[in-house]
Amino acid sequence: MKKIVLLSLASGLSLSVSAQGLPQAAPSEDYQEIPPTRAYEVFDLTESSQNVIWSEDFANGIPMSWSQNGSPALALWEYRGPNTVPPDSVGSRGCWAGPLQSGNTGDPIASPTRTNGFVIFDSDFLHSNGDRATNGQGPVPAPHVGRLQTGVIDLSNEPGAELTFYSYARRFQAAWYVAISVDGGLTFTDTVEVFPASDLPVNSSTDQDAFFRANISGIVANQSQVVLEFIFDGTVSNSNGSGRYYWMIDDIQLTTPPENLLLFTRGTAPGTSGEAPAQDIIFDSDPLYPKYLHLAEKQPATITFDANMYNYGTATQTNVGLEVEIRDSNNAVVTTLPSPTVASLPALDTAYYTTLTTPAWTPPFAGDFKVIYKAISDSLTSGNTPTADTFDLRVGDKYSLDDGVADNYFGTNTGTNGMAAIGVMYALEDEDTAGDAGFVHLQGIEMEMSCLTDSTADIEIAIFDTAGFAFNAGFPANAVPLYSKVFTLDGSVPCELTNYSFEDAMGRPLTLPTGTYYVVTTFFPNATDGVVRLANSANWGQPSLASVFQNNNGDWFSFFSNSTTFLAPHYRLILAEPSDISLSEDELGEFSVYPNPTTGNGFIEFASPGNYQVQVLSMVGDLVHEASLAVNGNERMELSLGHLPSGVYLINISSDGTATKTVKLTVQK
Repeated sequence: MKKIVLLSLASGLSLSVSAQGLPQAAPSEDYQEIPPTRAYEVFDLTESSQNVIWSEDFANGIPMSWSQNGSPALALWEYRGPNTVPPDSVGSRGCWAGPLQSGNTGDPIASPTRTNGFVIFDSDFLHSNGDRATNGQGPVPAPHVGRLQTGVIDLSNEPGAELTFYSYARRFQAAWYVAISVDGGLTFTDTVEVFPASDLPVNSSTDQDAFFRANISGIVANQSQVVLEFIFDGTVSNSNGSGRYYWMIDDIQLTTPPENLLLFTRGTAPGTSGEAPAQDIIFDSDPLYPKYLHLAEKQPATITFDANMYNYGTATQTNVGLEVEIRDSNNAVVTTLPSPTVASLPALDTAYYTTLTTPAWTPPFAGDFKVIYKAISDSLTSGNTPTADTFDLRVGDKYSLDDGVADNYFGTNTGTNGMAAIGVMYALEDEDTAGDAGFVHLQGIEMEMSCLTDSTADIEIAIFDTAGFAFNAGFPANAVPLYSKVFTLDGSVPCELTNYSFEDAMGRPLTLPTGTYYVVTTFFPNATDGVVRLANSANWGQPSLASVFQNNNGDWFSFFSNSTTFLAPHYRLILAEPSDISLSEDELGEFSVYPNPTTGNGFIEFASPGNYQVQVLSMVGDLVHEASLAVNGNERMELSLGHLPSGVYLINISSDGTATKTVKLTVQK
């Protein structure tokens, strides 16, 4: 059981990634070398009773009955086909959107009929003409809006309709909508947002074959003059400007809606404030506790799971619930956690996490687990539900926010003014049980850097107490880390997980008192235009103080605005076993060092007379203080360590050059 409640560290701060009132930096386009992929979960399973009412696969280009109304007028959607220039094998031509962000053309949509054509609004190209040197000087610079409008669709004999299409999109400052008209396009009174920013944040992209679906029956049922308008809205702006990146569409259909289908959805429960994620995971019953998807076995925490569910089908669902199935590395079921149920959920209504929350669970052993969220009802059982999402949880000696997926990279040129340092919070409140009361032991940090990281860079890793941290000022004035060490990269490209050891020259791990700490890494590229970039996982929103970063101005931030670019670094603290420095009862009886912990001034009491040498070592083996003492029996000598920063130290006491005792002393100021 944790002895310190993390709520006290972040009292009053919102859980939301885009929480108002928290310092947030504006993200930059030039921040990573691979297009980020957001594993946006949608399901294209359809019931056998669904019929296609209307469709368009762009086999013959953009139909003549369709029209465009861009703002400015040249802000147009393009058709990519087998005989166009560029052809259907090319996606975005923008300078920020290509592979490795090298200016190459990007990948196309991966829809079923991609090779006979698709449409794209290439905001990135329109803004820059494909050249970073002319960014903002393209044929139609942002802000701009692209509007692609269908011809009239007759649904007069249809009691309902589901809109589906394949999509490949990447967001900087833009939004994507389908506007719906029932008067032949004279007015568009209803709008559906496609992949809202809450699901697909800034600098994120869908999968290449993302499948979008929306039940629009309440708008278009029995209407004879339906028109759909696909809108790329590039007027959403911040200090970096508007628009950019792209949206590709293919294989549009209107079909009869399914009868039985539940979908996970974001939502705001009645009586609450702030939108909750579609699925969530809560540690230690505290929403402000960091979500460690690599959970240290020595720092156990109870876990609960919750979700919001939307009744997408036409039939009322009864006994709607969440079922979380946990499987081990052999795919064997470890446990099944059912939530309470909602007795009746009408069509197009939502059941919320306030009901759909499982009992608490504590991992029973170390290992890799699969956590499977399932939406169930009387009609949709655990065995036949099409709505099931799987996430990874690992329990062992590593402690990290990341789930093992590298969604993007961030680092020195990320965000306004560039990033200078990052910090991740680690709750180390449970002491090691191997005879070392009040302490934890750390082997080091494991980081995954990108392949474009400066191979000659330096990094400094420091550990600070979290007490007193504030975004407007960072760590308290004159705060001294409990530990710090500089590492110089070895000249190779560190594009994989690399260990940075805290062990001393004798292989002993770093020892700290139990507590909650920030492990902070500061970046120092040495090459001209060099960068240092770390992998990031973007699948789980984190509480506000779980990860923080500092820019070159010295300001500290919690997030990038409307972005998941910086949430869960691949930055794994590795816990270790205590080193073997235990002492015999005879040795313990010869000396006493007290008080322990100390503010800096204490005493050594000697049982026997003699000449003694006292050495004080840091946990990495550096000699920080020494003294020679001539003492009488049962004499107490003053130990003055007020000049040392807070931390854990080893005190070696020897007589005539022979070590007779080693003790650990904690300095706490």
